[in-house]
Amino acid sequence: MNFRPLSGLLCTTVLITAISGVAISSPAMAQDKTDTTKQQPSGQTPPPPPGLGPRAGAPAGAAPAEPQVETIATFNGWAVQCSDVPTQAGQPPVKACGMLRNLKSEADQSAAATLIVRRAKSADGKMHTIMEVLAPIGVWLTPGVGMEIDGTSLPGKMPFERCAPRACQAQGEAQEDTLKKFAKGRQATFYIYDRPGHSFPMKFPMQGFAEGLAALDKVIAK
Repeated sequence: MNFRPLSGLLCTTVLITAISGVAISSPAMAQDKTDTTKQQPSGQTPPPPPGLGPRAGAPAGAAPAEPQVETIATFNGWAVQCSDVPTQAGQPPVKACGMLRNLKSEADQSAAATLIVRRAKSADGKMHTIMEVLAPIGVWLTPGVGMEIDGTSLPGKMPFERCAPRACQAQGEAQEDTLKKFAKGRQATFYIYDRPGHSFPMKFPMQGFAEGLAALDKVIAK
């Protein structure tokens, strides 16, 4: 597989939700898989079940302060950003950096997600490339995120790991041959599903990916 689920140390890295800009309020992406058996008029997306959506049922109150974000560089829509992320009480914040790109579906402009690319070294000194997709609450989790480069499907899919109050997180480690395809490719397409057999293709150009990854490596090497 060119993409594989993360395990061990790599799963403990910080999720950079504060710098993602992910849209999570689209009704078209707020489908619950238990509701897919209901018959709907042809060509229409079923309405979301009650109670779904960002922070549904959460008590009213002030939202927690989000970390300040610093944009290091941009490359054709790819943004290298860093933020000081709070840790445990009494501990200093840690600096988290990543390369981000916001994704939208051409079929439904309200359907959006965010792609985050991070780099981390394991104990043996090997560099790993972690990719995350933050998708709206209520996506169909079973198929994961499908991926294509220039119309050719990548082996395997990025599996969803968990859902937080604001987004669902798909995550995987990109292998070296996959990174080469991303760096040399012209256009990528990610597929996020809201029910069986129905996806939202999100196309985006790959120009700037290699330059952004090199800039990210310089930042984390400091």
